Amino acid sequence: MSALITSARRTAGTALAAALLTGTLAAPAAVAGTVTTAADTVTTVADTVTAAADAAAATTAGTVFADDFESGGVSRWTRQRIDGNGSITVTGAPAGGSGLAARFSVPNDGASYRSEVAVNALGWGAYRFALADYLPADWVQTSTETIVAQWHGYPLSDGSDTKPPIALTVKDGNWRLKVHWLTGPTTVAEAVVPLGAVQFGHWNQWAFDITWSTDSTPGSITVYRDGVQVGAHSGLNNYHQNQAPYFKTGIYRANWNPAKGIPYPTGGPDVVLYSDSVVVTQY
Repeated sequence: MSALITSARRTAGTALAAALLTGTLAAPAAVAGTVTTAADTVTTVADTVTAAADAAAATTAGTVFADDFESGGVSRWTRQRIDGNGSITVTGAPAGGSGLAARFSVPNDGASYRSEVAVNALGWGAYRFALADYLPADWVQTSTETIVAQWHGYPLSDGSDTKPPIALTVKDGNWRLKVHWLTGPTTVAEAVVPLGAVQFGHWNQWAFDITWSTDSTPGSITVYRDGVQVGAHSGLNNYHQNQAPYFKTGIYRANWNPAKGIPYPTGGPDVVLYSDSVVVTQY
């Protein structure tokens, strides 16, 4: 691009020199027109360079995953999992949203407990996970915790399953952030960060700024809802395994897993969650 700018400038200079040598400088309007045209060319090329630089900067900003579900499906996600008789569909976004959104449902039938989509681990470092979710106005408030977004790890050294290093949950009508890390080879510590009351029938605009902790990097999490910071955690935030945790969203109600043998009343309405506008940026 710099060569094009230089060439345009030379064209302007050549026109002026020719006017001086041939005595046609008495027609300044023609020369001025030539110079102006060349200057316009310089400006146009410079604008092109600037636009290209802006585009390169945007690419450098690093959107590593995104899905607004306008495709009508969930094929951008690495996997989807339904335990029981739940469903994952893409449908019109409920009030306050626009276009399409993912709809997750888990029936209260004594057998169902999960409907989620997931994307593979994106690597260590610092990320912003932005997403929107919507809990319907008829959501049944319960002390049974429901995970609606989570960053999950892998089995521990003894083969046991892990709690998600980071989870966004709903319990008793309140949002909570749960953070887990190891204090021994298989000993898990937990921090619970309250994030405020749930507003049902409302689209929540979430942003989670996460720097993954490693053996040499301090970890941090800052949580925003609807543009306002609602919580934070500093320190260890995962199990320091071979891969960074991977992201999942949807519905996971662990205590409804029949394998746990925890009794609960069945026959109530389905648990339903909508999700939209998922964007993950590395910075």
